[in-house]
Amino acid sequence: MTRTLTLLSLMLILLAGLWLSGCQEKTGQKAELVLIGKIFTGNDSQPLVEALAAGGGKILATGSKKQIKKYLGPETRVIELKEGVAIPGLIDAHTHFSSGGRSLIELSFRGVDSVEKIQQMIAEKIKELPPGAPVFGREYDHTLFPGQKWPTREDLDKVSPQNPVVIRRVDGHSAWLNSLALKLSGIDKKTRDPFGGEIVRDPQTGEPTGILKESALALIKVKSTVQSTPEEDILRALDHARKLGLTGVHADSGLRDLEIYKKLRTEGKLTLRVYAWLPIEGIDQYLQLGLRQGQGDDYLKIGFLKAFIDGTLGSGTALMFEPFADSPDKSGLPQYPEEVFYELLEKAYANGFQVGTHAIGDKGVNWVLNAVERAQKKYGSKDLRFRIEHAQIIRPEDFPRFKQLGVIASMQPTHCTTDMRFCEIRVGKERSRYAYAWRTLLDNGAVLAFGSDWPVEPLDPRRGLYSAITRKNIEFDYPEGGWFPEQKLTLAEAIKYFTWGAAYASFEENIKGTLEPGKLADITVFGRDLFTVEPREILTTPVIYTIVGGKVVYERQAE
Repeated sequence: MTRTLTLLSLMLILLAGLWLSGCQEKTGQKAELVLIGKIFTGNDSQPLVEALAAGGGKILATGSKKQIKKYLGPETRVIELKEGVAIPGLIDAHTHFSSGGRSLIELSFRGVDSVEKIQQMIAEKIKELPPGAPVFGREYDHTLFPGQKWPTREDLDKVSPQNPVVIRRVDGHSAWLNSLALKLSGIDKKTRDPFGGEIVRDPQTGEPTGILKESALALIKVKSTVQSTPEEDILRALDHARKLGLTGVHADSGLRDLEIYKKLRTEGKLTLRVYAWLPIEGIDQYLQLGLRQGQGDDYLKIGFLKAFIDGTLGSGTALMFEPFADSPDKSGLPQYPEEVFYELLEKAYANGFQVGTHAIGDKGVNWVLNAVERAQKKYGSKDLRFRIEHAQIIRPEDFPRFKQLGVIASMQPTHCTTDMRFCEIRVGKERSRYAYAWRTLLDNGAVLAFGSDWPVEPLDPRRGLYSAITRKNIEFDYPEGGWFPEQKLTLAEAIKYFTWGAAYASFEENIKGTLEPGKLADITVFGRDLFTVEPREILTTPVIYTIVGGKVVYERQAE
């Protein structure tokens, strides 16, 4: 018996030695990529290091140059950051990625500040088109016009009486049509408003003014003639994103886009990681197809189910407890009856799906929190990390409920610095105090995830970082000190919610979101140190490298 135990002991010692020698060989792995310079890890225990080694798609080590030296090999690429800084790979937690790619080739009116200028642009566009061809545009914003007045069909008729014109507002929740587009869509004085939508009418005549809101957009029958396939749109978006330093996106997808992403993944053309969300209305189909939350790999995963509870502040359709200050007879447009919304959310909850619900008004946010609480009471608490997309205006009593219910506030900092032009006009100063309230949410223990809502806002994450730390309008650089400055974040916090926060919102905080050994080597490198430049310089600081899985997918060429 003693002899047997001795032999077993020797065998265990030998096996342990082999295992340890294997570990030593692994730690002796040479890096494919080494960064040297200022590296912000996002890891609270070691926020700054001077070197990082990556290999096999992951981070091998971080630390001093001396510590990383052993990872250098003959094939290692070394990047000196010089006066720049490396940060965890930026993730945009809310994009309409495919339509964003299409927006890059469509007629855009972003930033145009008068009807007259839009008329001139349309007149020029018509010269390029065949007779009678439709004119499609996007991203006009009536709050930039004098008096923030809504335009009318007659404004478009003046320059385009024979070409149908359809222009979507910058938020995508309303559209401006000329008379011919209304006629071709069968919309007239007798057309009823659909549930959750509005055909804006002349108060004297009852005739449509040319503005359609929310679900009324589905009445438009005029089709775009822009020549671009969905795959081309996504490829265009991927190219745009990598140049901006993005290593991941949470992307508005349907089953069609999901198949395109799978194809691009197989072909090696997916240059960032995609968390693909699907419309909640298709839940029965997803269940029949065997689709489940989180299926996929590190490059492509099925994400949350997307629902809409209301509209937007810009279109005057966000769901509010009290009427709008500038429209006392209106308080927003719910996109579902409250009970119908709950039934959809409940089915998702019961089947283990995360839900991300578009909710902008304080009543819309409240409805979502109520529905989550109700589902949790029925089925028990689950780590499904439900999200409220935008969460722009919140009642004081609802702030603590985000932590209590485990609901993530998925927000877009540039919405704040764009919408502040009209927010107080629309909802008054008191309710505006609780608008885009990042600091109050954090003080109440909520988790934030930051994004852009591209193409509603530009995809550029530098704009989001700047907006989060200054709360100043980007184009006009006001107000001094920021709008409700008590809600501002530090730069480290803003980066955290564009990285770790977005990763947490997709259940991936253990594999990305910070630069730590063992995590994916997703890194964004800027040409200047974001922590030392003046805040406004962040907007023009170039991205010089975008690194996904240790591979450089974008490198800025010297100019």
